[in-house]
Amino acid sequence: MSGLLSVAGLGIFSGNWFDDYHDNSLYYAAFVSIEKEVFHQRALESQILNNLHRDDVEAKILRVISRYRTGLDKKRQQQIPHWIIQESKKYGYDPLFMTAIIITESSFNNWARSNRGAFGLMQILPTTGIVLAVETQLEWKGEPTLFDPGTNIALGTYYFHKLVRRFGDLRLALEAYNHGPSRLRSYLNKGKIPRFYSKKVFRNYEKIRSLQSGQRQQGI
Repeated sequence: MSGLLSVAGLGIFSGNWFDDYHDNSLYYAAFVSIEKEVFHQRALESQILNNLHRDDVEAKILRVISRYRTGLDKKRQQQIPHWIIQESKKYGYDPLFMTAIIITESSFNNWARSNRGAFGLMQILPTTGIVLAVETQLEWKGEPTLFDPGTNIALGTYYFHKLVRRFGDLRLALEAYNHGPSRLRSYLNKGKIPRFYSKKVFRNYEKIRSLQSGQRQQGI
């Protein structure tokens, strides 16, 4: 089953977004191609996460991380690929796509703080983090919780999955992750659909996918 059909089978596509954008054929074709790679739950279980391929995915993620200053000791830094793969598997995403989101959000700086008060690898607001921790039954110990890399990745991946289900497609979910769901809804009500953030994530994703395990890729 193709990625798009798998997602549609979950009942999360709604509205006429795809119809509205058929005219933009180049963008639409690229978007569909990426969605087919990101959403492939059954393939993740049978291909992406089999032992040999998992090793390759982990090596790619570690290669990407090596380009950044995470602020973590070597042991915890080397655990990041495991956490990304583990959380991606829960919701049926390509781990390399979640890696692209982390690059876009924080450049793998575990101690990153945004000017809006979002913390950690996946840049989560404490007020959002509290809610997500309750929903995922993860222990909340205040704002420092978001500087635990494993917890931050777990909460961020879960939150992104919620946004995919809420907005019905990958690109809108990415824009909601960046702008906030309420602000995105306001844009949509005005007939505006932001694209900058989602395009940035897609570019990073394509660069990571093209990266050989022993190769450095410029620009990520």
